[in-house]
Amino acid sequence: MIAVVNRLPVKEGAADQVVERFVNSRGNVQGFPGFVSMEVLNSEAGDEVLVITRWQDKDAFDSWVHSEEFKKAHARGGAGELMRGHPQMSTYEVAIEREPSSGSA
Repeated sequence: MIAVVNRLPVKEGAADQVVERFVNSRGNVQGFPGFVSMEVLNSEAGDEVLVITRWQDKDAFDSWVHSEEFKKAHARGGAGELMRGHPQMSTYEVAIEREPSSGSA
């Protein structure tokens, strides 16, 4: 499994608007083959939004990036006015994943 971390540096006061774009997104990433999960994180300082997606493998993520669904999800204009810099994307191999133990008190 891989995790893709996309750091979005946002202008002051724009973080909630960026998060809202993900709430109302037109894409269908959750139905895309190989998609595992997505988290959108708003920094305490309000100057950055992190988007973390998990994929079964790099091929699944690459298929998403080259898909019509991806184009639809990213077709909305105006996002540049909310940003204070270019997004930075990094990909990681998930080395360890832990979940709560069932039945623990």
